[in-house]
Amino acid sequence: MRAALILPGLVLLTCGLFLRSYTLAPAPDRRGGTTLQLTWPNRPLFGSPRADCLDTPADEPVVPCLIASVGRARSEGIPVIQMPFCATCYALSERIARIGRDEAATQARLTQIARFGW
Repeated sequence: MRAALILPGLVLLTCGLFLRSYTLAPAPDRRGGTTLQLTWPNRPLFGSPRADCLDTPADEPVVPCLIASVGRARSEGIPVIQMPFCATCYALSERIARIGRDEAATQARLTQIARFGW
């Protein structure tokens, strides 16, 4: 009986290692939502395109970075579930993105990103 439980447990554990999500806020040009997908574990568990663009130079335009980040997230993974916009996931992704970064620079960049509805 134990052997029968070990294999499904290992499969679930492996899938859990590769399960990631990204959240897009709704805007006039997009529906927004949270997508759970299987992908390489090179992103945080709860991600956002904003996190990829926080370390770019302040004088660089932010919209191309955001679009490229979403494109990468969509092309690198296999979607498992697509859900409506989750404000809690969005806030969690922002808190994760702030970890280990300069608070003032991060807030300035997030304010710049927010002007474009991201």
